Amino acid sequence: MYRLTERRGRGAFAAWRSRTRDDLARTGGMATVRRVLAPLFPSKSSYFPDFLTPPDGVLGLEAGVDAVLSTPRRLLRRELDKLAGRTGTPSWAWGLADGRRDAFHDLRDGLHSYFDTVIAPYWSDIQGMVDSDRAVRGRAFLDGGVGGMLAGFRPIMRWEPPVLSMDHPVDRDVYLGGRGLVLIPSYFCWGAPVPLADPELPQVVVYPIQRDHPLAAPKGRPTSGTPDARLLGPTRAAILRATVDGATTGELARRQRIYASGVSQHTQVLREAGLIVSRRMGTQVIHTITPLGAALLAGPTGGGPAGDRRPRW
Repeated sequence: MYRLTERRGRGAFAAWRSRTRDDLARTGGMATVRRVLAPLFPSKSSYFPDFLTPPDGVLGLEAGVDAVLSTPRRLLRRELDKLAGRTGTPSWAWGLADGRRDAFHDLRDGLHSYFDTVIAPYWSDIQGMVDSDRAVRGRAFLDGGVGGMLAGFRPIMRWEPPVLSMDHPVDRDVYLGGRGLVLIPSYFCWGAPVPLADPELPQVVVYPIQRDHPLAAPKGRPTSGTPDARLLGPTRAAILRATVDGATTGELARRQRIYASGVSQHTQVLREAGLIVSRRMGTQVIHTITPLGAALLAGPTGGGPAGDRRPRW
């Protein structure tokens, strides 16, 4: 929402913004954005209600929306009061705290239609880059433990044991007290990471990933007759399967018993077709499959070795 409505990051998201605004105008979704969603995410404030980003969102869109709509009224009232004190709360939103069914329907329909128009068409690109980031963080954890992984977030976050610090408009300390910290990679997060405002809630930090390329025009699911499918000979198909859990160029070369230079040629073709994402980590390059690549492996039936690639928040 911020990338769509405010100036920060406008250049990096220009093509996506243009296509998305056209699609929202064509479907009538811009009216919903302006009336229902945008007032809950005020661009001139450092605060937006935490109930809009529930931990249940990791289970998918439906679970996330259900959790939003199940927020206790006292929490809704408290967070809407806080929003009102900063930028004002839209009149329709007070119906959420009062338990009015029409207000919940407006929010539910707004979230679904926004996701379908703004996010879903680009999910393969987004998920591919997020998975690539997760593969890099996972390698850092295996090599250096939690400290090694957290140290790899510089410069956006600074790990000085036992403190993880980041830039934020509000100067405050949060003590985990034995609670975990959930780190969520985000394609649309711009600049500094975003923590939850309420220190009493399970702590979550959303951080920006490296954006390897702008979001391309939406791609459909490949089938056996598409150019993407025809480019896969046995070696490239094996390389693509090996990237399901992430693999370095050297690992792919050893598995396929070919030179690293040959692997690089194959991964370049797969990357240009949108089937994998490649991310440098020190002296290594890690390749991870995209949902488009997973769909190609699965074939027209939807099954296959790539596993469950459903959208996750």
